[in-house]
Amino acid sequence: MINLKKGRIAVLAGGPSCEREISLISGQAVTEALKALGFSAVMLDPVDGFLDVLRREKIRVAFLALHGTFGEDGTVQKLLDRAGILYTGSSAAVSEMAFDKARSQVLFRKEGLRVPDHVFFKKGGRVTAEAILSWPCVVKPASSGSSVGVSLVPHKSGLEKAVFEAFDYSDTVIVESYIRGRELTVGILEEKPLPIVEIVAQREFYDYQAKYKDTGTRYLSPALLEPDLALEVTETALKAHRVLGCRGVSRVDIILGEDHKPYVLEVNTIPGLTPKSLLPKAARAAGIDFPALCVRILQA
Repeated sequence: MINLKKGRIAVLAGGPSCEREISLISGQAVTEALKALGFSAVMLDPVDGFLDVLRREKIRVAFLALHGTFGEDGTVQKLLDRAGILYTGSSAAVSEMAFDKARSQVLFRKEGLRVPDHVFFKKGGRVTAEAILSWPCVVKPASSGSSVGVSLVPHKSGLEKAVFEAFDYSDTVIVESYIRGRELTVGILEEKPLPIVEIVAQREFYDYQAKYKDTGTRYLSPALLEPDLALEVTETALKAHRVLGCRGVSRVDIILGEDHKPYVLEVNTIPGLTPKSLLPKAARAAGIDFPALCVRILQA
């Protein structure tokens, strides 16, 4: 194993995406945790010329805390591959696939995983309510995160507005059947599932406000599930992680429907690492504190 304390580590955070604010908070938390453990770590916003900075500073590993486009869509991974710099998390190709919900949902269904019924709309194409299988529905950008641009649409009269708002964040929009049930998430670390976290939001669904602004959101970690049901949820999450080919760490978001079946919503290849983020909560439930979590992501 590489002795990471003998080299410099750059925590890449910020970036150009609409999730920049959250990414900076994640990056700051990771940088402080690594420094406290004696690592030579520096936080870097990957603007123009950042690869030259990495080379000049003799950076050995990049810890990716970049959420959204540029970070989770495979772009920065391709740049780091060409520069010969190691980085945390999944490869460029895997990141690109996971970030594109339109492609990953098709793959999940093909591999036998349950996903909500869905349709896709392309920017510039016709948006028609007749294509929607049931109401209410969830409208989301196919390539975005942190629930940015996501809407719960109760009636067809609100569909067109929600879809065009989502087009601000992605050229493809996915419209899913709304599945009533329990919101769960499973962190995967070193190819093993962490304890399930249940999100109990005071809003209609776990949107951006519930994630980062609403103090009424509660988290049960570990989630209170029957052992057989908990096993099915964790196996579903691990299969989604493996189907995509994820490496090191991911977080799989799942709805446990009223039929007691788990439905995969998405896989996050660079999970949030803010004080409110879900992966650290899951790690803590497994007895892994935040600094130890950061080190294990690095070592993976």
